[in-house]
Amino acid sequence: MISVPRAQTPEDLDALRDLVRIYVRWVMADVLKSDDRGVFAGLEVELADLPGRYGPPGGGLALARLNGAPAGCVAFFDRRNSTLQIKRMFVAPTARGHGIGGRMLDRLLTEGQGMGHRRALLWTHLSMHSAEPVYAGGGFRKVPFSQEFTGATDGVDVCMKRDLPSGALT
Repeated sequence: MISVPRAQTPEDLDALRDLVRIYVRWVMADVLKSDDRGVFAGLEVELADLPGRYGPPGGGLALARLNGAPAGCVAFFDRRNSTLQIKRMFVAPTARGHGIGGRMLDRLLTEGQGMGHRRALLWTHLSMHSAEPVYAGGGFRKVPFSQEFTGATDGVDVCMKRDLPSGALT
């Protein structure tokens, strides 16, 4: 059974921190093939401060569970101008293939829309081919790199956007 509740309790936040650390180790070893600690500079401060910018009133954290065990995480924060930015979306390798990424994306887009957000943006490393179909299935489309994607690297990251209608999310 898959559930994707808001991460709120201290236990939820600890599980989310653990998943983000697994994600970082995976990205550094398998995606970037680097040991440059500067890539995720400030991450431990961000994790210690959770929910931080990912908390209400403009942000959210979700912790997916598969049969009760932590299986994935995703976060978003308010970028102003009715825009939310998605960060830290990750499904543990042992939980992949169950549609968890799509469920997490639906959850946070619905929550963000309910908070009044009208656009969502994200970027992903160009080598993360399995992430793009999940985002496309959630209504995101590739867009050219621009300064709007603060922190993304042109030629390294794939930038994506989606409008959130004022009515029911489709």
